[in-house]
Amino acid sequence: MQLTILVAALLSLMICIYYLSQGRLQIIAMLQGANIAQLNKQVLLSLFYCQMGFFITTSLSLFACALGVVPRMYAYSLLLFIGLNYGIFAIWHCHIAKLGQPDKRFSLYIMALSLLLVSLFTLLGALH
Repeated sequence: MQLTILVAALLSLMICIYYLSQGRLQIIAMLQGANIAQLNKQVLLSLFYCQMGFFITTSLSLFACALGVVPRMYAYSLLLFIGLNYGIFAIWHCHIAKLGQPDKRFSLYIMALSLLLVSLFTLLGALH
């Protein structure tokens, strides 16, 4: 069992729980109050659910890699892919926080930091 990948899996699971509980409520409330077409609302909501699907599958994959279910040969490229994707999510969250409302910047920076930690722990686990 690799400790760095296990830490990344636990952080990823916490991100999933946060997105399922708080993120969904914020997205739905924002979309209901928005003055945009219904089709655009459905597209944004489906994008949110696709991102949730990615977070859930990567959490499960990280747990599988940490527990040794996935062979090391396959885990290397999988961990690099997951780590780089979480790094890109962290960069985008920092960009959104910089452009966003001042009262929401702190929570977006915290989310970016947690995404960056998942990325770093995953990449360290792949290189270990």
